[in-house]
Amino acid sequence: MSDSKLVIPLESNPQIFSDLAHKLGLSPLLQFHDVYSLTDPDLIAFLPQPISGIILLFPLTPGYESYRKETDQQKRVYDNSNPNINWLKQTIGNGCGLYALLHILTNLPSDLNISNLIISDITANLGPNKSVQETSLLIEDLERRIQLDENYGSQGQTEAPEAGANVEFHFISFIKGKDNHLYELDGRRNGPIDLGTASDVTNENLIQEQKIVDKIQFYIDNTDEANKNNFAIMAIGPALD
Repeated sequence: MSDSKLVIPLESNPQIFSDLAHKLGLSPLLQFHDVYSLTDPDLIAFLPQPISGIILLFPLTPGYESYRKETDQQKRVYDNSNPNINWLKQTIGNGCGLYALLHILTNLPSDLNISNLIISDITANLGPNKSVQETSLLIEDLERRIQLDENYGSQGQTEAPEAGANVEFHFISFIKGKDNHLYELDGRRNGPIDLGTASDVTNENLIQEQKIVDKIQFYIDNTDEANKNNFAIMAIGPALD
């Protein structure tokens, strides 16, 4: 499935992601926050909690690409058969920020999204009764409606690259499914990655989930030395105002 178009990549910026999320229908009671550590108790304590979802930006190194291809070859092609999680195949070039955001919003509990806005319509059209291709077309149509480049791609603190630029960074998401399993969601993979059961099914705070922390640390530990510091993490939690 080839890219339908190329867009300007989003900056890893909580304000941009929050603005777009609220436009799509996220409750104003929630917003994105920068995460400066997953292991330092003092830095974690600064985060408004509970954390409902995590987005990771990381470098696409040759080592990672080899890992991705090798592990995906060991799995069958996904057919939207898991009713407990919504996964979206990325078909928009440089659009990983949008897909990471949608992977969070479409898997949040329904009371965290406003029922009469865009995301509720998207979520209602996802699930096992839709093919991967059908859901891909749904997201492509959404991107045209929100005009990602014009409204969000040029925002941020750094100069935005061109839509066709070869960007060596990628966004993925971590969320809990309806089955209380933790999932890594990446539109470049061949389906959702089940990380196993949450440590406590009553705990809705993903910042405390060791399986997610370990998977992010795995990516950091296995990148090359030049990219050890080229990671950024955002988390969705209670709004500050």
